[in-house]
Amino acid sequence: MTHALFLHGFGQRYDLPGPLFLYLFAAAGVVVVSFVMVVLFAGDKLGEEAVSYPRRRAAWLAGPANAAWPRRVGGAIGVLGLLAVVVTGFFGSQQSFYNPAEYLVWVYFWAATVILSGVAGNLWALLNPFAALYSLLTRLGLKGPTTYPRWRWGIWPAVATYFGFACLELTSGVASKPAILAATAVLYTLFTLLGMATFGAATWLGNAEGFTVLFGIVARFGPIETETGDDGKVRVWLRVLGTGLLKGERTGWDRVVFVVLMLASLAFDGILATPVYRWYLLNVGPYFSPLGGLAVPALRTVGLILLTAVFLAAFVLIMRFVMWFGWPQVGSPFGRWKGVDEARALSAFALTLVPIALVYNAAHNYTYVVVQSQGIIPLLADPLRKGWHLLPTAGYKVSFLLAGAAVVWYVQIVLIVIGHVIAVYLSHLRAGERFKTASHVLLSQYPMLLLMVLYTMTSLWILAQPITKEA
Repeated sequence: MTHALFLHGFGQRYDLPGPLFLYLFAAAGVVVVSFVMVVLFAGDKLGEEAVSYPRRRAAWLAGPANAAWPRRVGGAIGVLGLLAVVVTGFFGSQQSFYNPAEYLVWVYFWAATVILSGVAGNLWALLNPFAALYSLLTRLGLKGPTTYPRWRWGIWPAVATYFGFACLELTSGVASKPAILAATAVLYTLFTLLGMATFGAATWLGNAEGFTVLFGIVARFGPIETETGDDGKVRVWLRVLGTGLLKGERTGWDRVVFVVLMLASLAFDGILATPVYRWYLLNVGPYFSPLGGLAVPALRTVGLILLTAVFLAAFVLIMRFVMWFGWPQVGSPFGRWKGVDEARALSAFALTLVPIALVYNAAHNYTYVVVQSQGIIPLLADPLRKGWHLLPTAGYKVSFLLAGAAVVWYVQIVLIVIGHVIAVYLSHLRAGERFKTASHVLLSQYPMLLLMVLYTMTSLWILAQPITKEA
């Protein structure tokens, strides 16, 4: 697994300056206090007022937004990055530590680009190599998209492709093999281009291409909002972080599952270092032993599916109590809802979980971005490990200045708490839009507060495993 080669083993174990339970309960306390503050300052907002937010026109960004050169430059960078992954993966060293493909995919793309898109905007919309390649192919005469069966498929293909990528990273055991990474990149590119040619670029990317759907969701957390006017011109606005998750959500079980899978896949990566996973290996592992070499990948894949199912079930259960308190007339939390579209109701609140996924991603991948990202610098001198001296970077030494265990731990705490506080705030505003009275809104948020507190404590416990001594 890639992570064994990069993170999770940096430096020695670290003793926290205080008992772990104090950190867990302190962080949970901050989330509870934030809930009280939200009730005091935003508890009376109902209807559309609850989900409206201030924004400021950014005329200085309108020029680049309407120009062609940012997409051309970004597309060129994306295509070059994809080409670098393929070339170095096939023809470079097959030791992942010495192959740029591993850094480009797992550090720069999967860790850094996701984090930056959450705080700056949808970078994937500029860097998407598939869109750039398809644009080039259309200029060569490739035409003829047919109708996408949106009514039947929704974004389930994107759920499948995202799950496949998560399995490649977390369960396959081959993510650290550059040649397999390169082959996967080639196959996925061909698959995506074929889908775009068959169903149309925008339709396929927006419904079936997992990364486009992912970054589209992530970017809604960011501060940049765009609108296309009747004149075809793009207008750009700046907004408060997170507020974009309250606007214009599309509904459906496919979207709920996608968001939950985002959370589960991140959590599963951390759970691999915990006693929970060791228990799973010891007690469930023997049932997979007849599979031989496929036993571990199969065991992990089943584990990821089970964790996703647990996350989904917990979210649905909590949301049923939310709806019961908010709409008492719908019936029992465990029975059939009266006059309520369950998928629509769940979708309305699913996006309020996105801040949790983003901050957990940033906390979990912090050392990837500040430390392991430097590992590619010496490789630039000899990317294929052929004895070249293309650049004077071969002697570069990785700096751990910002990656001491204590620094990492406190950064992780701050990120996790901030993300859950934002999620509490967004959930309260969403409840204010959906329910009729302030008292119903307040009651509906107690189950969600419980979920946030438990998720805060669980997230920090998972993150603490690699840096605390075992008993």
